[in-house]
Amino acid sequence: MPETTAARRKTKEMFIETRDLFFSYKEDTPPVINGVSLGIEKGTYTAVIGHNGSGKSTLAKLLCGLLVPTGGEVRVDGISTNDEKHQYDIRKRVGMVFQNPDNQIVASVVEEDVAFAPENLGLPPSEIRNRVYGVLKAVGMEEYSKHSTYKLSGGQKQRIAIAGILAMEPECIIFDEATSMLDPAGQRDIVTAMKMLNKEKHITVITITHHMNEAVEADRVIVLNQGKIYADGTPVEVFSRVENIKKAKLNVPQVTELMYILENGGYRCGTDVLHTMEAAERISRLF
Repeated sequence: MPETTAARRKTKEMFIETRDLFFSYKEDTPPVINGVSLGIEKGTYTAVIGHNGSGKSTLAKLLCGLLVPTGGEVRVDGISTNDEKHQYDIRKRVGMVFQNPDNQIVASVVEEDVAFAPENLGLPPSEIRNRVYGVLKAVGMEEYSKHSTYKLSGGQKQRIAIAGILAMEPECIIFDEATSMLDPAGQRDIVTAMKMLNKEKHITVITITHHMNEAVEADRVIVLNQGKIYADGTPVEVFSRVENIKKAKLNVPQVTELMYILENGGYRCGTDVLHTMEAAERISRLF
């Protein structure tokens, strides 16, 4: 049985819900997503983690309607992704940022790339200009509006990809391994952008990641294992159960691993630690 705090969580307005969700890429093959039922509350910041092949990227594509379930249902703001007539409505509500930003950049100049989606929505030029300026400012790239997209760094390109999604004014953004191709500085920049979008813009953020230090910044962590929900709770609740996480072939944040080693060595320091300064305080009390 998955470890879950869903029953204890005070339910707010659910933006995305899955009900007994199944997905297989081919007939007569084991499902990649195997009976997942969950709810994503509006305005929250959720991290989904799991080992390679656990189904996390497939789940991301199901949540935004890029894939259609082979069993069960996904509802986005009350709209079923099984309903082809409402695919456009779903795409307006949920945007997705992929692993490689080059796959999302379609123009050679930054402002033209960000304007691409609003132009396709048929918005008037004045509205498009306002949106482009606003979203570039939101991701800290307003000074690069006239730059060539191919000259940008990986982190800058990912910010432009985020701006392009923001220009559609979605209520939710899903980041599918969006930091995996970036250097540490680029990773920090994108995580900072995620937190800003959630806390300041009140956008529902879902990040699919294999970086545990990225997952700890979320309000909630969902662990997938063999296409099923294996654990679900706050970062402290999930990562403090170190042995449980290791059984899912995952690592815990480095500072949590250190506390786990000390705990096993007889030092009563606890494993419910995710950040360096808190670990330093506990260790100083020990010695």
